[in-house]
Amino acid sequence: MNEDAELAIEAVRRYSAALERIRACLLDAYPDFGCVLDLMVAVGHTRALPRQGKSSTGIEYSVHGVGCRMTDQQGWEVDVDLVDGVEAFDAWRIKWFLDEQSDARPSVEELGRACSYLSGLGELREMRVGRWYALPDR
Repeated sequence: MNEDAELAIEAVRRYSAALERIRACLLDAYPDFGCVLDLMVAVGHTRALPRQGKSSTGIEYSVHGVGCRMTDQQGWEVDVDLVDGVEAFDAWRIKWFLDEQSDARPSVEELGRACSYLSGLGELREMRVGRWYALPDR
């Protein structure tokens, strides 16, 4: 494996870890919610929450179209869309995250290959071949 591929794999792992941490912190503020879909229902259908807000745990969220952007207190932002009801991301979302938080600059193509590789190891789930990925079921 070459150095560029290793950098891309590490970048995807950093995004995944940030997503897991920020998502958990957001959901900790809403004990009745099991996932981001529940937040989106509270925003869109029941209107119990505003489209943009800040949780009691300090995570800012912004519901958009079929997804949600979440930002922690340090300014780290992760974004997911719902794909078949599952919180999913693509290489572009990882690239955007990296551009905001890191000196590593793998290409979108390298990140896509890294996602496919990590899904083969079981570290990610491939929701749509070569396009959408999700955190593994825990």
